Amino acid sequence: MVRFALYYDKDKEEKFLNEMSGKGYAMTGFCMGFYHFDKCPPGEYIYQIDITEGLFRVSNDYREFMQEMGVEIVCLWGPWVILRKRAREGSFVMYTDVESSIEHYTQIRKTFKICGVIESICFLAEVIGAARGSLAACICSLLLAGILLTIIRQIARIDGILAQLKERAGMDNDTDTGGSMFGRSPSRALIAGLLLNNIAFWISEPETDTWLNYYLGFLKGFCHVIAIALIAAGIVHTFRRGHRE
Repeated sequence: MVRFALYYDKDKEEKFLNEMSGKGYAMTGFCMGFYHFDKCPPGEYIYQIDITEGLFRVSNDYREFMQEMGVEIVCLWGPWVILRKRAREGSFVMYTDVESSIEHYTQIRKTFKICGVIESICFLAEVIGAARGSLAACICSLLLAGILLTIIRQIARIDGILAQLKERAGMDNDTDTGGSMFGRSPSRALIAGLLLNNIAFWISEPETDTWLNYYLGFLKGFCHVIAIALIAAGIVHTFRRGHRE
C-alpha cells in the first residue's frame, strides 16, 4: 500500500507511522512524500525518527549501534533516518533523558534554520523572476512562501519544546529567538502580505491600450503597495513579539 503525506513535524510523523503499524501496516520505504507499507501483524513494529549529521547517510558506528540494539534502519531521507524495532523486544524510545532530548531538538532546530535561509534566498530569486513577468517564477514563489512559513512555524514549535525541556532540567533558556524571525511564529500580516504579493503577479494587463489596461495596472500596483505594507508590518510585529516573549 502507498500513502501520500507531508510532515515537517517529526513527532507527528512518528505518531502516524506507529498508528499505521497498529492497524497492521509496516512502513518499508519513503520517497518525496510517498510512504510504502506492507501488511504485518497489528502493532508488530515501533517506529522512531532520528536526525543525522549528514544527508542520506549515517556512520558505520551508528549502524553498528542500532544493530546491537535490535533496531532496523528502514530508510534515509535527507537528514532524517526512520528506524523501527519489533514491539515484542520491548519499548523503543531514542532519547529517554532531558539532556539528550535537548541536544536532539537543538540539532533539528539548526537544520530547519539552515533550510529556512536557503528557502529565503530561493524565494527572493523567484520573486524577482515573477516581477519580470515569469508565470513559472510566480507559481514557484507562491510555493516557496508556503514552505518558508511552514519552516518558521516549526522552528517556533521547537523553541517551545526546548524551553520546556530546559525548564525541567533547571537550565537557562538561552535559545536565540528574540532577534530572529526564524525563531518565532510569523504574524498573520506577514502571511497575508506574501499571499497578496503573489496574487498581484497573476494580474496580467492586456496588450492593447484600453481602459481595462489602465484599471488592471492600477489594481496590480495597488495590490503590490498593500502587500509590501503588510509584509513590513508583519516582519516588525514578528520581531517585537519575539522580544516580548
